[in-house]
Amino acid sequence: MQPSKESFIRQPRFLILTALVLLAALCRLIDHGFVNVAPVGAIALFGGACFRSRKAAFMVPLSAVLVSDILLNVTRHSGQAGEAWQAALFVYPAFALVACLGLLMRKHSRSIPAIVTGSLAGSLIFFFVSNLAAWGLWYQPLSFASLIECYWNGIVFLRGQSGLLNTIAGDVFFNAVLFGSFALVESRVLAPRPQVEAA
Repeated sequence: MQPSKESFIRQPRFLILTALVLLAALCRLIDHGFVNVAPVGAIALFGGACFRSRKAAFMVPLSAVLVSDILLNVTRHSGQAGEAWQAALFVYPAFALVACLGLLMRKHSRSIPAIVTGSLAGSLIFFFVSNLAAWGLWYQPLSFASLIECYWNGIVFLRGQSGLLNTIAGDVFFNAVLFGSFALVESRVLAPRPQVEAA
Protein backbone atom coordinates (compact mmCIF):
# COMPACT_ATOMS: atom_id res chain seq x y z
CA MET A 1 0.00 0.00 0.00
CA GLN A 2 1.38 3.40 -1.02
CA PRO A 3 1.86 5.95 1.78
CA SER A 4 -0.38 9.01 1.53
CA LYS A 5 1.07 12.32 0.39
CA GLU A 6 0.53 13.74 3.86
CA SER A 7 2.47 10.95 5.55
CA PHE A 8 5.21 11.17 2.91
CA ILE A 9 5.98 14.83 3.60
CA ARG A 10 6.06 14.15 7.34
CA GLN A 11 8.77 11.51 7.07
CA PRO A 12 11.97 12.54 8.91
CA ARG A 13 14.15 11.96 5.84
CA PHE A 14 12.01 14.25 3.67
CA LEU A 15 11.87 16.95 6.34
CA ILE A 16 15.66 16.89 6.90
CA LEU A 17 16.39 17.04 3.15
CA THR A 18 13.94 19.92 2.74
CA ALA A 19 15.48 21.81 5.66
CA LEU A 20 18.99 21.41 4.21
CA VAL A 21 17.83 22.63 0.79
CA LEU A 22 16.05 25.65 2.30
CA LEU A 23 19.06 26.59 4.43
CA ALA A 24 21.35 26.35 1.39
CA ALA A 25 18.97 28.49 -0.68
CA LEU A 26 18.88 31.14 2.05
CA CYS A 27 22.69 31.32 1.89
CA ARG A 28 22.18 33.11 -1.42
CA LEU A 29 20.99 36.14 0.55
CA ILE A 30 24.42 36.55 2.17
CA ASP A 31 26.51 39.16 0.33
CA HIS A 32 29.95 37.52 0.62
CA GLY A 33 31.56 39.46 -2.25
CA PHE A 34 32.53 36.44 -4.37
CA VAL A 35 31.09 36.47 -7.88
CA ASN A 36 29.18 33.28 -8.86
CA VAL A 37 29.75 31.51 -5.53
CA ALA A 38 26.22 30.28 -4.87
CA PRO A 39 24.52 27.05 -3.79
CA VAL A 40 22.13 26.78 -6.77
CA GLY A 41 23.97 24.02 -8.65
CA ALA A 42 24.63 22.11 -5.44
CA ILE A 43 20.97 22.31 -4.44
CA ALA A 44 19.94 20.83 -7.80
CA LEU A 45 22.48 17.99 -7.67
CA PHE A 46 21.74 17.21 -4.02
CA GLY A 47 17.98 17.23 -4.55
CA GLY A 48 18.19 14.93 -7.54
CA ALA A 49 20.48 12.51 -5.73
CA CYS A 50 18.80 12.36 -2.33
CA PHE A 51 15.02 12.83 -2.52
CA ARG A 52 13.36 9.44 -3.01
CA SER A 53 10.44 10.93 -4.94
CA ARG A 54 11.41 12.16 -8.39
CA LYS A 55 8.78 14.88 -8.13
CA ALA A 56 10.24 16.08 -4.83
CA ALA A 57 13.76 15.87 -6.31
CA PHE A 58 12.78 18.65 -8.72
CA MET A 59 10.03 20.55 -6.92
CA VAL A 60 11.58 21.09 -3.48
CA PRO A 61 14.94 22.45 -4.73
CA LEU A 62 13.24 24.46 -7.49
CA SER A 63 10.78 25.99 -5.00
CA ALA A 64 13.61 26.89 -2.61
CA VAL A 65 15.63 28.58 -5.38
CA LEU A 66 12.51 30.38 -6.64
CA VAL A 67 11.81 31.77 -3.16
CA SER A 68 15.43 32.92 -2.82
CA ASP A 69 15.25 34.49 -6.31
CA ILE A 70 12.16 36.45 -5.31
CA LEU A 71 13.82 37.64 -2.11
CA LEU A 72 16.99 38.66 -3.98
CA ASN A 73 15.05 40.44 -6.73
CA VAL A 74 13.02 42.55 -4.31
CA THR A 75 16.03 43.41 -2.14
CA ARG A 76 19.64 43.41 -3.31
CA HIS A 77 19.00 43.04 -7.08
CA SER A 78 15.86 45.15 -7.35
CA GLY A 79 17.44 47.35 -10.03
CA GLN A 80 18.13 44.36 -12.29
CA ALA A 81 15.05 42.27 -11.45
CA GLY A 82 13.69 42.37 -15.00
CA GLU A 83 16.92 41.07 -16.51
CA ALA A 84 17.25 38.51 -13.71
CA TRP A 85 13.85 37.01 -14.53
CA GLN A 86 14.72 36.95 -18.22
CA ALA A 87 17.94 35.08 -17.40
CA ALA A 88 15.89 32.68 -15.28
CA LEU A 89 14.29 31.38 -18.49
CA PHE A 90 17.73 29.89 -19.25
CA VAL A 91 18.90 29.16 -15.71
CA TYR A 92 15.92 27.10 -14.53
CA PRO A 93 16.23 24.56 -17.37
CA ALA A 94 19.95 24.31 -16.48
CA PHE A 95 18.88 23.71 -12.88
CA ALA A 96 16.65 20.85 -14.08
CA LEU A 97 19.54 19.33 -16.07
CA VAL A 98 21.77 19.34 -12.97
CA ALA A 99 18.94 17.70 -10.99
CA CYS A 100 18.91 14.98 -13.69
CA LEU A 101 22.62 14.45 -13.00
CA GLY A 102 21.64 13.90 -9.38
CA LEU A 103 19.08 11.29 -10.46
CA LEU A 104 21.83 9.47 -12.38
CA MET A 105 23.95 9.42 -9.21
CA ARG A 106 21.24 7.38 -7.49
CA LYS A 107 21.87 4.47 -9.85
CA HIS A 108 25.56 4.39 -8.99
CA SER A 109 26.42 5.87 -5.64
CA ARG A 110 26.80 9.00 -3.60
CA SER A 111 30.51 8.36 -3.25
CA ILE A 112 33.01 11.23 -3.10
CA PRO A 113 34.18 10.66 -6.73
CA ALA A 114 30.55 10.64 -7.93
CA ILE A 115 29.76 13.85 -6.03
CA VAL A 116 32.90 15.62 -7.30
CA THR A 117 32.19 14.52 -10.89
CA GLY A 118 28.55 15.59 -10.63
CA SER A 119 29.59 18.89 -9.09
CA LEU A 120 32.06 19.67 -11.90
CA ALA A 121 29.56 18.64 -14.59
CA GLY A 122 26.87 20.78 -12.94
CA SER A 123 29.24 23.76 -12.81
CA LEU A 124 29.95 23.47 -16.52
CA ILE A 125 26.24 23.19 -17.36
CA PHE A 126 25.49 26.34 -15.37
CA PHE A 127 28.47 28.16 -16.86
CA PHE A 128 27.49 27.45 -20.46
CA VAL A 129 23.77 28.11 -19.97
CA SER A 130 24.08 31.23 -17.80
CA ASN A 131 26.63 32.78 -20.17
CA LEU A 132 24.37 31.99 -23.10
CA ALA A 133 21.67 33.97 -21.27
CA ALA A 134 24.12 36.83 -20.60
CA TRP A 135 25.09 36.87 -24.28
CA GLY A 136 21.44 37.07 -25.37
CA LEU A 137 20.63 39.84 -22.88
CA TRP A 138 23.69 42.07 -22.85
CA TYR A 139 25.76 41.58 -26.00
CA GLN A 140 25.15 43.43 -29.26
CA PRO A 141 25.32 42.41 -31.99
CA LEU A 142 24.49 38.76 -31.38
CA SER A 143 27.23 37.02 -33.32
CA PHE A 144 29.59 34.10 -32.95
CA ALA A 145 32.39 36.53 -32.07
CA SER A 146 30.35 38.16 -29.29
CA LEU A 147 29.37 34.69 -28.00
CA ILE A 148 33.04 33.70 -27.73
CA GLU A 149 33.76 37.04 -26.03
CA CYS A 150 30.96 36.39 -23.54
CA TYR A 151 32.33 32.96 -22.60
CA TRP A 152 35.87 34.32 -22.43
CA ASN A 153 34.71 37.07 -20.06
CA GLY A 154 33.20 34.38 -17.84
CA ILE A 155 36.54 32.56 -17.60
CA VAL A 156 39.08 35.36 -17.20
CA PHE A 157 40.02 36.91 -13.89
CA LEU A 158 38.32 40.21 -13.09
CA ARG A 159 39.48 41.91 -9.89
CA GLY A 160 41.18 38.65 -8.94
CA GLN A 161 38.09 36.50 -9.54
CA SER A 162 37.09 34.16 -12.35
CA GLY A 163 33.38 33.52 -12.88
CA LEU A 164 33.96 29.91 -13.95
CA LEU A 165 36.46 29.06 -11.20
CA ASN A 166 34.21 30.67 -8.59
CA THR A 167 31.26 28.63 -9.85
CA ILE A 168 33.29 25.41 -9.56
CA ALA A 169 34.61 26.33 -6.10
CA GLY A 170 31.13 27.30 -4.87
CA ASP A 171 29.55 24.11 -6.18
CA VAL A 172 32.25 21.91 -4.65
CA PHE A 173 31.93 23.71 -1.30
CA PHE A 174 28.13 23.60 -1.11
CA ASN A 175 27.97 20.00 -2.38
CA ALA A 176 30.46 18.99 0.33
CA VAL A 177 28.33 20.74 2.97
CA LEU A 178 24.99 19.34 1.74
CA PHE A 179 26.06 15.76 1.03
CA GLY A 180 28.34 15.67 4.08
CA SER A 181 25.64 17.00 6.42
CA PHE A 182 23.07 14.55 5.12
CA ALA A 183 25.49 11.60 5.34
CA LEU A 184 26.12 12.53 8.98
CA VAL A 185 22.39 12.77 9.70
CA GLU A 186 21.75 9.46 7.91
CA SER A 187 24.36 7.66 9.98
CA ARG A 188 23.45 9.26 13.32
CA VAL A 189 19.70 9.88 13.14
CA LEU A 190 18.06 8.04 10.24
CA ALA A 191 19.98 4.75 10.44
CA PRO A 192 17.84 1.91 11.83
CA ARG A 193 18.75 1.18 15.43
CA PRO A 194 19.63 -2.42 16.33
CA GLN A 195 17.00 -4.18 18.36
CA VAL A 196 18.11 -5.03 21.87
CA GLU A 197 16.86 -8.44 22.95
CA ALA A 198 15.40 -8.73 26.38
CA ALA A 199 17.40 -10.89 28.76
